[in-house]
Amino acid sequence: MIARIRRIGFAVTCLAGVMACVGSISLAQQPGASRAMPPPAVVIEKVKVEQVRNPAQFTARIEAINAVDIRARVTGFLHSVSFSDGQAVRAGETLFEIEPDQLEASVASARAQVARAEATRTSAERSLARNRDLFARKTVAQAALDQAQAAFDVAAADVQVAKAALNTAELNLSYAHITAPISGSIGRATFTAGNLVGPDSGSLARIVSLDPIRVAFAMSEGLLVTARQQEAGGRIFDPSVFKLSLRLANGTDYDEPGQIEFVDNEVDPQTGTVTARAIFPNPHRILVPGQFVTLSIEEKETPAMPIVPQTAVLQDRDGRFVYVLAKDNKVSQRRIKTGARVGNGWAVTTGLKGGEQLVVQGIQRLADGMTVQPSAGQPVGGNP
Repeated sequence: MIARIRRIGFAVTCLAGVMACVGSISLAQQPGASRAMPPPAVVIEKVKVEQVRNPAQFTARIEAINAVDIRARVTGFLHSVSFSDGQAVRAGETLFEIEPDQLEASVASARAQVARAEATRTSAERSLARNRDLFARKTVAQAALDQAQAAFDVAAADVQVAKAALNTAELNLSYAHITAPISGSIGRATFTAGNLVGPDSGSLARIVSLDPIRVAFAMSEGLLVTARQQEAGGRIFDPSVFKLSLRLANGTDYDEPGQIEFVDNEVDPQTGTVTARAIFPNPHRILVPGQFVTLSIEEKETPAMPIVPQTAVLQDRDGRFVYVLAKDNKVSQRRIKTGARVGNGWAVTTGLKGGEQLVVQGIQRLADGMTVQPSAGQPVGGNP
């Protein structure tokens, strides 16, 4: 019985060996078993050339070009206020009137003093003429003539003093009529009619000019250096070549263009910026002094550059590079330098001209000179 079992086990072992040999032979004879793996599938995209806008943005503050505090130059009771708080006023327009009664009385008194002084001078002039005649006849002494001359000189000086006092009184009377020195928007009146005002009362109101209006900001040192390099190269720094725009606090864009007015000649060593100012039209009074806005500065003539997707750009220790597809479906590594961000891509400053076929998916498996299966859509099989 035991011998029979041993014979059956031996037969089974032999059968298994034969089956293994037959399987190996059949697998070796299958078609394509020794064929190489296919080239990797990639997605390609044509490099486009677009206008690249790369504005420099700054936080800026609105300032009035002109601002004036209205003050009383004479003391008196406020007779009238001739404007509404916040209204627009023009230069020369009446704002306040101080009661003129006391000032008119001062003018009348000064005129009387002038008349009195002129009468005294006339009397002294006649007396001097008589003494000169008598002295010529040797009727009066030299001392009498000298005294008459001195009296006339004093009377003539008194006339000048009286006329100066009259001018001062008339000038003070004109100060009772307060007008706007500049055009602009006037704030609220700090005093109402009936109050006693004077030089020590402080500001009666404040006028700020709103159109045009100034935008103050801190320009970056890099932008300043670029402008100075243009000047050093023989080109005149022309502020009009820049396009200035504003973004308001509510997120909307201001619809009036501006122009650079002033750039300081010193850089702040702590911030690396330089003070600059721009001028913007403000016909609708949208911009108000003290308001903060975002100022964008860019060149009016924006350059055209190749744009590549971010997914197509790789980087190593030597910098950034892309894979460009050749006619024989081989890829070559191309070193590039990128500039501004444009949407989901980069603007290329050097390395591409535009029109090249660029690998945008499947680049992680590539090497320089590798053959690929390009497709304008999603690659078939494999990982992108």
